[in-house]
Amino acid sequence: MSIEQNKKRINFLTFLISYKCTNECKHCAIPGSPNQDRILMKLDDVKKYLEDITSNYIVNEVGFFGGEPLLHLNLLISFIEEVKKFDISKIGLPTNGFWGKDDSTARNYALKLKEAGLNSIGFSVDTFHQEFIPLDVVKRAIKAADEAGIEQIYSITQNLGPQNTNNLFNEQNKKITEEISNEFKFCQVINSELQIRGRAVRELSKYFKITTMPSDRCLIFKVPMFMIDPNGWVFHQLCHGICIGNAQQKPLSEIISEFNYRKHPITGKLVVKGGPQNILEIAIEEGYKPLNGYVDKCHLCFSTRNFLRPFYPNILEPSNLYF
Repeated sequence: MSIEQNKKRINFLTFLISYKCTNECKHCAIPGSPNQDRILMKLDDVKKYLEDITSNYIVNEVGFFGGEPLLHLNLLISFIEEVKKFDISKIGLPTNGFWGKDDSTARNYALKLKEAGLNSIGFSVDTFHQEFIPLDVVKRAIKAADEAGIEQIYSITQNLGPQNTNNLFNEQNKKITEEISNEFKFCQVINSELQIRGRAVRELSKYFKITTMPSDRCLIFKVPMFMIDPNGWVFHQLCHGICIGNAQQKPLSEIISEFNYRKHPITGKLVVKGGPQNILEIAIEEGYKPLNGYVDKCHLCFSTRNFLRPFYPNILEPSNLYF
């Protein structure tokens, strides 16, 4: 058996380029904003992380995230070109499509992305994003991506509650997704139910009837998907703000190989019976006053983690993800 066959796989490795964004969407888990700090991922760090991780793991897919990753087009292009050197077959990113402001700009961005090696792109289109960016601007970017030959193109819509829930947000989302689907038959539509964390805790929890105290376990940590931010903080791709190490201080491959989700001081509590209620009990002992109920397990988990940050330095990080 070859060395390559002996390597474990990482489903998804994502580089969070920057926390800055053109928007300040109500639902954002990061939460991205024009007012976030200016720290950026560095090319030398991306090279270092890739060299280390590909020597020890097979990486199925690499993604780039933000904030808005295309705010830094030339830097992003250098990152994509670097990933291509490591024979990683799928490279993708989400974008709000702000760069579709005119045909020339849209073509320029899309062609550069394609030529660098990007083969998957998702456009965020929903009530939250269209508060800041006209849908026609995003359409122009979608069209340019298709004409440039980017293979996989998605539209990504986040709904307030299940998709069939009647509220103003979802009614508008339905119109947006129908318009995109009718105009761009090639576009794969992804509809998901947003989770109440990040900025959504402050901006959107009021739209729900809060009567529950969630206790379901969170088992996403079993899936090997990791994200690295510009400061080197490493966390699970689907749950930002629960760190498993810092790649500026220790090799990324070691951080991942040593991560045991059952023994981690936070994830270990979330994967056993009671789930986020276990974190709540710790917070109450430290003086946290719980709400009468929470929208979902993410709302409960984020709210208690936000309170517990001072008690878990180097674990509930970075500060960009909390209030």
